[in-house]
Amino acid sequence: MLGSFLNGYTFWLLLGLALLISEFFVPGLVAAFFGIGALAVGLLTLFGIIDSLAVQLLCFALISLVALFGLRRHCTRWLKGMVGGRAEDDLDSAGLLNQRVTVLTDFVDGAGDVQLNGAKWDAESSEPLRSGDTAWVTGFNGIVLKVRSRPDGSAP
Repeated sequence: MLGSFLNGYTFWLLLGLALLISEFFVPGLVAAFFGIGALAVGLLTLFGIIDSLAVQLLCFALISLVALFGLRRHCTRWLKGMVGGRAEDDLDSAGLLNQRVTVLTDFVDGAGDVQLNGAKWDAESSEPLRSGDTAWVTGFNGIVLKVRSRPDGSAP
């Protein structure tokens, strides 16, 4: 009885569904491909194309691995989307780039404080800046602004 269940299409179809459902609880986009392999073996067994357990296991392994290594990269990109290659201006949703700031503290070792829109910000600069100077935001790293004494595109 158990041997016929393991060789039967019912086992493979149930295993495939269980693996696909498990992907919702333990995401990682791995179990889904083994679920695809199990469903494929279940259908091949249902239609009588394969019948022995050894061939079923071999087909399961081959189909699952081909699906995993052949499709995972494409599916991951599709599920997560692509952000790479966007211009920095597109990433500046807060409107920080090229904003004028007032230097609040002298920059020591390239770090200091600036004021932007009435708020104090931590900032970094490769130029020596003094309290009271005006600077411009050229970039940011998290909540730390990168500033310089001239706006981008101006002559030195």
